[in-house]
Amino acid sequence: MENESDLNFEFWGGIGGHLEYEELNFPMKASYREIEEETGYKENEIKNFTLKYILIEESHGELRQQYVYFGETAHSNFIPSDEGELYWIHKSELLNLNISKAIRFTIQHYLANPDQTNICVGAVTADESEVSLIQWSTVKPTSSF
Repeated sequence: MENESDLNFEFWGGIGGHLEYEELNFPMKASYREIEEETGYKENEIKNFTLKYILIEESHGELRQQYVYFGETAHSNFIPSDEGELYWIHKSELLNLNISKAIRFTIQHYLANPDQTNICVGAVTADESEVSLIQWSTVKPTSSF
């Protein structure tokens, strides 16, 4: 592992990006594309790839939606990327990183609920004192109407 001072980046983010127009209804397709662009891992090299979280927040007048997938791979090496330096970080260290509030809330929720199988939707909002918080809902199958 790298020296701890080597990991003191101003901001940490996960692998990801924006949906292309033709991917708007297919966020998983976009996720596989972003993973390959940023790591070199191909779709068939990722197992148990599952949508776990959908995050919604308003930021500077823009309504942002983030789809957070979890998956597994046998690989430990990745290709160099123009997106920034890549590191494997143990899940016990994730909350020590400088990450966005939405992702911090998501990691906290995941660590408290590791066996959650339903998709969770989190709406980032603020309380009366303008302190950021998140409201979680679980997506469950509904009956037809």
